Amino acid sequence: DKPRYLMGVGYPVDLVVCAVLGVDMFDCVFASRTARFGTAFSRKGFLRLKRSEFEKDFSPIDDQCTCSTCAQYTKSYIHMLMHEKETVGCQLVTLHNIHWLLTLMRNLRTAILEGRKEEFVKCFIKDQHHNSEIPQWVKDALATQNITF
Repeated sequence: DKPRYLMGVGYPVDLVVCAVLGVDMFDCVFASRTARFGTAFSRKGFLRLKRSEFEKDFSPIDDQCTCSTCAQYTKSYIHMLMHEKETVGCQLVTLHNIHWLLTLMRNLRTAILEGRKEEFVKCFIKDQHHNSEIPQWVKDALATQNITF
């Protein structure tokens, strides 16, 4: 058995699907590139922190995240930084996104080792698509691993 490496895949859903399909390692700039535009990863999908809805939102990006950004800063503050074009805003969101992805993959690995892969993947996919239909390609790919919706 050799490790399987996939370059250029960084969307959270894509990472989970590809890991379930057997990919071991990933390398992508998406976490930092999307942070430059004020987009943060969360359990409920992408948060576009430049949007006006976050101007007075004094909660962290993700209340379950343990990164330094979520521990110390609010969505409102990051919203202001992004609008003022302060580079520290991009850096804070990048730190969050990378920490969030590492935690996601660590949790997926634990679920696989503990025999909870199907439960974890279903919960994650449903959370990510809570406001939209799960894409057919996701359903088809996961069905090859006996994970159905």
